[in-house]
Amino acid sequence: MIKRKIVWIVLCLAFFHSCSENDNINDPKVEALEDVVIDVVFFEFTPDTGNNTSRLRYDIQFANSNAIPVKGFYEIVLNADGMLTTTLSSNNSPCYEIDANSECIFSFDEEESLDVAIINSIRLISVSYNIFD
Repeated sequence: MIKRKIVWIVLCLAFFHSCSENDNINDPKVEALEDVVIDVVFFEFTPDTGNNTSRLRYDIQFANSNAIPVKGFYEIVLNADGMLTTTLSSNNSPCYEIDANSECIFSFDEEESLDVAIINSIRLISVSYNIFD
């Protein structure tokens, strides 16, 4: 009985020892991924368009310099008259998946009635993109 246990232990150790950590060295998924580069191409807030509305427009470019496609989530933080607001993407959002060595532009363009709220200024605080494995 003890000999069987010893044989099992030796076989298990031999099996695990034979697995090299470098077996997947050429697999691009194993290599570290470069961060997605973020470029705010355009950002404009118009507090009064003259049509009883305010308008917020922006374009943000996400560039993937990796040799493989990436999937991820972006987070955009704005300051609207001292109140921080955060836009979080989902797996249904534009730019969730970015092809290898390519860019994706997320565009936002929305008008809101001044009857709903009067906002004097909106500033872009930060944009991040987190790659999801």
